[in-house]
Amino acid sequence: MGLDTELARLLLEAEQGGVRFDQCLTLGRQHYFVGNAETRKLLTTFGKDPSRYPGLFSMKPPRYSEPFWEVLGVRQLQTLDASAFEGATVIHDLNQPVPDKLRRTFDVVLDSGTIEHVFNFPVAISNCMDMVKVGGHLLLFTTANNFFGHGFYQFSPELFYRVLNAPNGYKIERVVAVEYGPQRRNFEVADPEVIRKRVNLINKYPVLLYVQALRLAEVPLFRTVPQQSDYVAMWQEANAASTSSQVRRSAYVGEKLKMLLIEKLPRLARALEAYKYSSWNREFSFRNRQAFRRIR
Repeated sequence: MGLDTELARLLLEAEQGGVRFDQCLTLGRQHYFVGNAETRKLLTTFGKDPSRYPGLFSMKPPRYSEPFWEVLGVRQLQTLDASAFEGATVIHDLNQPVPDKLRRTFDVVLDSGTIEHVFNFPVAISNCMDMVKVGGHLLLFTTANNFFGHGFYQFSPELFYRVLNAPNGYKIERVVAVEYGPQRRNFEVADPEVIRKRVNLINKYPVLLYVQALRLAEVPLFRTVPQQSDYVAMWQEANAASTSSQVRRSAYVGEKLKMLLIEKLPRLARALEAYKYSSWNREFSFRNRQAFRRIR
């Protein structure tokens, strides 16, 4: 777990955009993986004087991130972990609900590589949400594509859009996909509910998701279980008397054509299927401009 150049830049953008970091909790004590030259460039880009933060430029391992949080204006930094082996200030297993003393306590709760390793995800994400003050922010930087075997989970943007929403007292301010290829690329990710289709991605390189969400209110979490937005839309359409027969007819014709192709031309059918679920298909790539907007 730690801060690299991409997350450091996103955190600086958050601070510049008005996110307050006064009381901050990180899941795990964060290492600092940004080189000295990269650090100077980052600070200068955001109008900060590198000479004010000499602790950032130590070359002695392990390099922890505490000096970077000073840049963001953190007054009190706490770190939470399941064990004390890296010097965490709070020892707690996120598979279990956090104690009341940690609820509604922090201006920022940051996860930069923990929740994908926690088996009981609903409890873990509830804990993260509960620990944020109203008016504070939950910041996640977690695994998406091509992290097979890294942890228990790889996450979809849909999950966070459905969890961090108004019924649960939150509003997502931005979701950014960071692709770690030879040339790192960043894309703002659309809400599938807004564009009324799934945000799919098949690509070559690892992708991390940055999620920035504002806590609007303190409400009981998950009174309504999150549902995937495209299924909700299909159920609503199917239940509408004016469109239900049309929907059923269209689905029947599509399935009939698909089965006919599989029976008569199976090799062609499988070739078309391989194309559909590949990065060659614009709908499954970063070229899909409905779903992804390049950040330059």
